[in-house]
Amino acid sequence: MNIKATIRLIHFITPLIVVLFSCSDSTQYDLVIKNANVLNVVTGELQLRNILIKGNKILQLSDQNNFKSLKEIDAHGRLVTPGLIDTHIHPTDVFGDYAAAPLFIPEDSAAYYRQNISDAYLPYGITTALMMGQPENWLKNILEWNEGHTLYTDFLTCGSAFISKEKRTPYIGHVTVDGIHQAKAKVIAYYNQGISHVKLYYRLREPEFSAVFKTADSLGMKIYGHIGDFDPARLSIRQTLEKGLKNYEHIATFPYSIIRTEDEWKRFDTHFESLFGEANTIEKVLMMFLEAFRYIDENKRSEADDLIRQLAVEKATFSTTVAFMHQQFTASHYFPYQQNSLSDAQIKRSEENFGIMMRYLKKMADEGVVIRIATDGPSGGKLFLTELSILSAYDFSIPDIFKIATLNGAIALGLEKEIGSLEKGMQANLVIWEKSPFDHPDHFFSEKVIIKSGALVN
Repeated sequence: MNIKATIRLIHFITPLIVVLFSCSDSTQYDLVIKNANVLNVVTGELQLRNILIKGNKILQLSDQNNFKSLKEIDAHGRLVTPGLIDTHIHPTDVFGDYAAAPLFIPEDSAAYYRQNISDAYLPYGITTALMMGQPENWLKNILEWNEGHTLYTDFLTCGSAFISKEKRTPYIGHVTVDGIHQAKAKVIAYYNQGISHVKLYYRLREPEFSAVFKTADSLGMKIYGHIGDFDPARLSIRQTLEKGLKNYEHIATFPYSIIRTEDEWKRFDTHFESLFGEANTIEKVLMMFLEAFRYIDENKRSEADDLIRQLAVEKATFSTTVAFMHQQFTASHYFPYQQNSLSDAQIKRSEENFGIMMRYLKKMADEGVVIRIATDGPSGGKLFLTELSILSAYDFSIPDIFKIATLNGAIALGLEKEIGSLEKGMQANLVIWEKSPFDHPDHFFSEKVIIKSGALVN
């Protein structure tokens, strides 16, 4: 070959060499998930990508295939989403309430308890959960359960839920504060223990409410409120919004911030008893929450709509907890219907009331309130997937449901820069779905491959 021909060949192959080297990735990844149909939870879009993971982080999402890795999983085009986030659980639902609960978690049994509670969540795709109250004697161990372990769900905690001093014996997951100084001191003690979230229960009155809130807020802690049950004398959602509270528990509590006067409460109470009798069983108490939605829808709709607009303006978050009520009057995938004290007519009315509640939840989401999943019951993972299915049945889109189940939860926890989406630099918590809920909502219950902190769980 003469010199001119050689030069022409070099000119021809040099761009090819540049392209090949530019496409080559010298990084050795710990795990690569190939051919993943990745959900962007912000936009709702799906895109076929490779997820490149090193340690417990996503290093990049890539289209190219020229990489080195210690382990590869071929998703074969299956849906891949972020790990699911439950924003309200109680370990007492797993370990036992009152006399059934252990007084403390022995050091030689801590791994057993951690595995036990994680088994209720991680196999269902829940990689992060927030405990909204547990006995204080359990706190030392629970604070160690958010260390990004590859075999367990990450558990954050609020400590025990705050209440004011009462004559009755408090629930084992509550902490009583009597006066401003004690309220402030308990919040500071929690903060010094490493707790960054606190829960205010509706039985926390003034002046303790403001003392707890202001102290926690000054320390940069995330604050959650279960506001307004059964008593118009308690603080309302509107009143606590004005104080600065942003995160609210359980859509079922919403009407009790609309039914506010003593006379109105008596009218509603009389109305409920005429239909359901005395609220003396758990299912009737839950149906009372649902009947309250019909009451405000028929009598105080403009006030309810105005409060929703205010929640949206304040960029508030609101949790769901709908599955536990749903199973009181109908069967679902995991939960067969159990005969209870409700008559056929009461069941029919409750189903209608449930639909009204879900319409208000959808209106909140459409107006801009950040809706998040909160199971707040036993069988947490099963309840979580049931909640997703229920949302689908009541007109929430699949992209919106996944956003509610992932990113919205991360936002409420203050962790949206670490978890809740599949992006470069995020913790590698993700779910590979055997069947896609985009094809059918029943597929929320399909088999799943779980990746926790960059490692294959199952």
